[in-house]
Amino acid sequence: MDQRVAFLRERALRSRYVGDTDWKRLREESLAHTEGQPPVLREAKALAHYWLHRPITICEGELLVGARAGLIYGAEPSKPHSFGRQRFEPWWPMSEQVTTLIRQGVLSPAGNHTTLDYEAVLSGGFNGLLARIEARKAHLAADVAASVPLAVPSTSGTLVATKSDEALAFLDALRIVAEGYIGFCHRYAELAEGLAQEVADLARRGELLTIASHCRRVVAEPPRTFWEACQALWFAFLFSPDAPGRVDLYLTPFYERDIAAGILTRDFAKELLACLWLKIFEFMGAEAAVAAHQHLTLGGVKPDGSDASSQVTWLCLEVTEELRIQRPQVGFRWHLGTPPDLLRQAVRTLRCQGGSPDFCSDERIVPALVRLGVAVEDARDFSLSGCHEVIVTGKAQMGAVEGFINLPKLLRGVLGLEPALKGATYLHSLDSLDSFDKLWAAVEKAMDSAAAAAHEFSLDRDRRQAEIPGGILPASLVTNDCIERCLGYTQGGARYNFCNWDAIGIVNLADSLAAIRRLVYDEKALTLAELADILRANWQGHEPLRLRILNKLPHFGNDHPEADSLVARIIESLAAILRRRTPFRGGTYTLGTLAGGENMHIEFGRVTGATPDGRRAGEPLADSLAAAQGRDRRGLTAMLNSVASLPHHLLPTSTTVNVKLDPKLLASEAGIEKVAALIEAHFRSGGQQLQFNFYDRETLLEAKRCPEKHAGLMVRVAGYSAPFISLWEDLQDEIIARTEHGV
Repeated sequence: MDQRVAFLRERALRSRYVGDTDWKRLREESLAHTEGQPPVLREAKALAHYWLHRPITICEGELLVGARAGLIYGAEPSKPHSFGRQRFEPWWPMSEQVTTLIRQGVLSPAGNHTTLDYEAVLSGGFNGLLARIEARKAHLAADVAASVPLAVPSTSGTLVATKSDEALAFLDALRIVAEGYIGFCHRYAELAEGLAQEVADLARRGELLTIASHCRRVVAEPPRTFWEACQALWFAFLFSPDAPGRVDLYLTPFYERDIAAGILTRDFAKELLACLWLKIFEFMGAEAAVAAHQHLTLGGVKPDGSDASSQVTWLCLEVTEELRIQRPQVGFRWHLGTPPDLLRQAVRTLRCQGGSPDFCSDERIVPALVRLGVAVEDARDFSLSGCHEVIVTGKAQMGAVEGFINLPKLLRGVLGLEPALKGATYLHSLDSLDSFDKLWAAVEKAMDSAAAAAHEFSLDRDRRQAEIPGGILPASLVTNDCIERCLGYTQGGARYNFCNWDAIGIVNLADSLAAIRRLVYDEKALTLAELADILRANWQGHEPLRLRILNKLPHFGNDHPEADSLVARIIESLAAILRRRTPFRGGTYTLGTLAGGENMHIEFGRVTGATPDGRRAGEPLADSLAAAQGRDRRGLTAMLNSVASLPHHLLPTSTTVNVKLDPKLLASEAGIEKVAALIEAHFRSGGQQLQFNFYDRETLLEAKRCPEKHAGLMVRVAGYSAPFISLWEDLQDEIIARTEHGV
């Protein structure tokens, strides 16, 4: 790490986001001058006015410029904080059914992630987008004359016609937004030129003048050099901030051209990438503990199916290891053509103990996306966002994650243990469930009822999002095919539209059903009503039975066909239930298993009573597709065999598998080789995602006792990493309880 990067890193660790005090004032200032104009134009002009008048700065030592308004640097390192606890309250007035399910911890809403079309910005600039807007306007009159329908989603999920003047206003709004942001970038050019005249240091003066020339060009025009491309990528991120996309793929052509021309060295390219990483880290401020605010993607295949890795991929991994910061969270895409030495380098990067990279398999995700109707070229270009939400990069509104469904709570409702869950779904006598097939049918009925409520919530929420003028104009400008369809990002304008709900506690439900089948229906050791009474008492007085369930009965994660097949059956059933409904924007519902930054395995767990798998009331649910905490007792191979056996083609997004390994494995090349072989073997056998913790139980317990000594201890939580000491106590305990494996 060179002197500049060390300085910028130290400053970044002191960063804090304190809120943008100018946004409201500048917005209202613009709106006061646009009364009576179409709402979409008023929204566009307000955005442009903000960009052209908000305060900007260029800080000491920066090679890439531009920052979120409201970012400050304190005198001391900022103390990281994780997300707050779930309130389980509706976000706005909702139907009685949806309100009840949210308050009872059956449903919980979440936010959506996106990734913009960085390739379009780097290949054509915003002027290229403006040319597309003008071309669409030129064809608009011809479309109207030929009665070509322009369509928007209705509240029923169907498309209804819109007027050509509305389409024209939308396109004009996109033009205003693009031109306003070009002006914003030009302001940095002017500021850099002014600062260059004031500094005495000739080297810094040269840097500022170079920065000024970059900001004059990008994002209006495509970049010409690697340095310009890094600046363009950063400006593009600031325009619609979420995930940075496939950074190595975007930057490789510029790197190779500049290296060949002799105008770039490997060391300077690495320095620029470090500057980009630190910019991304600072966006949320160092107080934001969660890594997944910005999830960056490396490796994988190109749209034509060839390997996408390059020397830039290696540089990105080196920067990730050396900086030792949790953002950007880095995801590594593996495929059958991934160079083995690159996979080993990705594993070496885990030595930084920053939680990155996580690993996913193109061999599972790409076919799952194609199955949904995504063109194979677009599916191959997926990237990661949030806590491992898969995005068809720059071409989709994935609706990920729309919300979460608590499956064990539904089983408790079927068993008559949740009196607040009312309706025909739960009106049955336990005596009537006299076979496992009848119990399964009741569980499916409960899942269908929950899915109906989730669908109702999504229609309401997505309708509200569609009513935003322009359907979130920045995202609409940089998502294919919003310009061509004259529809906003939240209005169905994207090339692909999905809506993703994630099932929490799938493994607990499967383990519970396995226990019921064995004890109630096979052995007839007790009745369903007697089991319900035991659960109502939270296992008190029945500890021997609970221990038998925990230690003797089948559990997912042990390569046991009975338990594994139940998890697969639940996934197949719930995916089919969701597909029977059509989302507001069109497309299909997709199923995931992610607990997310909301830590829903913890949050749902604390409001869920005892379950038949031996879990006590209030204890965490299983995290995503991994075994329930401590239940995987036959070793790592057995656990991963269970995961690989599942129907991953039905899980195109939002799925994670946490693995806790002996930290000594990272201390030698032999250990690194073993971890790399483990990853490849799992993906070849059918797995989709892996992420690792390399801490032993004693270290974590010590960090809990003496947090001041372990400020830098970073752990994998759900789909994200965070400092261990920033986590809630029950979340710390859940991580400690995970099974530690050897290889």
